[in-house]
Amino acid sequence: MSQLPELEVLRKDLERDVVGKRVKEVLVHAAKLGSRHVSESGFVKALAGQRISAVSRRGVHLLFELEEGHALVVRLGASGALSRETASEKAGPHTRLIATFTTGGSLHYVDPGEGGELAVLPMAEIATLPAVSSAGIDPLAETFTWRAFGEELVRRGGPLKRLLVDPTFVVGLGDLYSDEILWAAGLSGRRPAASLSSQEMRRLYRALLEVLHDAVKQRTADGLPPVEEEDFEESEQGDWLKVWARETQPCLRCRQPIHHDEIVEGLHAYQCRNCQT
Repeated sequence: MSQLPELEVLRKDLERDVVGKRVKEVLVHAAKLGSRHVSESGFVKALAGQRISAVSRRGVHLLFELEEGHALVVRLGASGALSRETASEKAGPHTRLIATFTTGGSLHYVDPGEGGELAVLPMAEIATLPAVSSAGIDPLAETFTWRAFGEELVRRGGPLKRLLVDPTFVVGLGDLYSDEILWAAGLSGRRPAASLSSQEMRRLYRALLEVLHDAVKQRTADGLPPVEEEDFEESEQGDWLKVWARETQPCLRCRQPIHHDEIVEGLHAYQCRNCQT
């Protein structure tokens, strides 16, 4: 779960649940540890006994800020999840970390695909991590103008869909939110960035901000539902989405059918061929 709205909702939930807690015991089960830690014992020693003072975010990295200027850095990857549990909750088959608190309760990190990563690092070093230093705009944390956004669009060039899923341009959109943003802006994912008029750039800028902020509100209400197409098709949790996973359904703007098109080789998008131009 590395998409921006889900991570921001998770950050807020964890901030409420774990800030002020002190880690009593740490159990690691085959988690992928940052290269800083040569052994699980080194990671455990760095985390055990530490008090969590804040939960923040750098792009798709969650930071549990600790004492003495350090932080537990968690990159969830595609399948990772963090949750607050009772102290007696047993580890499941894919539980990679259990951090038990002195006052009760525990933090569980589950990762079936083992694509995430954990590390305890000095706060000053986090900005130098390759995935952090190369990250693009974080629309939920940064202030930027539509002109700066448009200038970067033109500088990079290429189809809009490819740009929006590029984390070095905008952090954590993925297929779902890039499709929703393009629909809201009335733009095809095939459009070359350099072809946009000033008005279209402003539309895309507004759509980016509005879709993501609305997604944070909706995800809070939904309780962090999964984001796979088949999951939305089988539940009502994706009803607030306008185009994602709605192939053959009528466009909510012009009533023409939604298509799932290949934009460029290997890259698809849900879109309305009629009103996204």
